[in-house]
Amino acid sequence: MKKNMSIIINVLKPLVKSGIISKEDLELIKKLPDMEAKIKDMPNPVWEELLKPKLGKYKTIKETCEIMRADRKTVYTWMKTGKLQYSRLAAKKVLIHENSIIKLIEDHKNK
Repeated sequence: MKKNMSIIINVLKPLVKSGIISKEDLELIKKLPDMEAKIKDMPNPVWEELLKPKLGKYKTIKETCEIMRADRKTVYTWMKTGKLQYSRLAAKKVLIHENSIIKLIEDHKNK
């Protein structure tokens, strides 16, 4: 990339002299290889947003089963063992905290 960048800079220098490209733009272009390396090291913001817990988001048992691709019995076991946090609103109304679903998935990544 550095070799190609020096070629690009040499091609752009006459354009700066003629006023087509500003000196500031040329300086930014010179910094691109360093910026690219920093960007590659950054976490993917889309993935981060998907995994970020969202307060106030809840799922039903059925939705949780679909998300986790698990049987109802498995979801109830996870709730009983504390792997999934939930709120019982009534005898037959349970809401599972979305952030606990995300945490359960993250805890079992690459295992």
